[in-house]
Amino acid sequence: AWRVGYAAKDWRVLREHFLQKGYTDQELLSVGLIKKSDEDGSSSEPYDRFRGRIMFPIFDTSERVVAYSGRLYPDDGSGKSPKYLNSPETELFNKSAILYGYSKAKNAIRRYNFSILVEGQMDLLMSHQGGFPNTVAVSGTGLTEQHLELLSRISKNVVMSFDADSAGIASATRGAILALQKGMDVKIASVPSGKDPAHAVKEDPNLWKQAIRESKQVIDFHIARIASEGLVPREREMRVKEVVLPFIKSIASPLDQAHFV
Repeated sequence: AWRVGYAAKDWRVLREHFLQKGYTDQELLSVGLIKKSDEDGSSSEPYDRFRGRIMFPIFDTSERVVAYSGRLYPDDGSGKSPKYLNSPETELFNKSAILYGYSKAKNAIRRYNFSILVEGQMDLLMSHQGGFPNTVAVSGTGLTEQHLELLSRISKNVVMSFDADSAGIASATRGAILALQKGMDVKIASVPSGKDPAHAVKEDPNLWKQAIRESKQVIDFHIARIASEGLVPREREMRVKEVVLPFIKSIASPLDQAHFV
């Protein structure tokens, strides 16, 4: 269903395939399938951008492939190549305006009246496999206003689930504030410690179902986290000021602001 594939660990197999079909290097360069090694692009022979990678096609809203995300496989552990490599921005692909999986999820979002937002392709695929076809993912960029505009057209309700590390929490915080500013209702799904949605579904789909079912409104989520930290009153007040008040400030509705204050 998702047309996941593999790019061979070969320097020019894709380029040669398309040249034989009558395409030009310029056309392949313009959509990011090949690249040149020298910076000015004047002399080197172009080579395939994606090599030795599991390939995830990225679709536009009409289910047309406009870009790719490639996961290094096998990973030799050298750190020389990025784990994930995404297509560059092209005439077809604006990463700030495309959500991975949106074309397949939009009908389910409408049906269930909420979307689930995760990070990365594997979390999305496993969430769909675990029974949540209303899942979409950010891919290669942070959550943007354009992404949220796509979602809010169908439903104002969104459940966010990001990695439990500091980068994931920071990303979820930025995204939640943007969504609140657009008048959306934002909940946070907390997966068991040390697991992302993909691992949770693989271990037991019920872990992910429970996380979605028990998701909390974003402000309630952070208040509960602070309350569980065992802080003295002054420290607790400082944490509320740092963490909770920015969310309350972002809420579009004065009535909802008053409620959370």
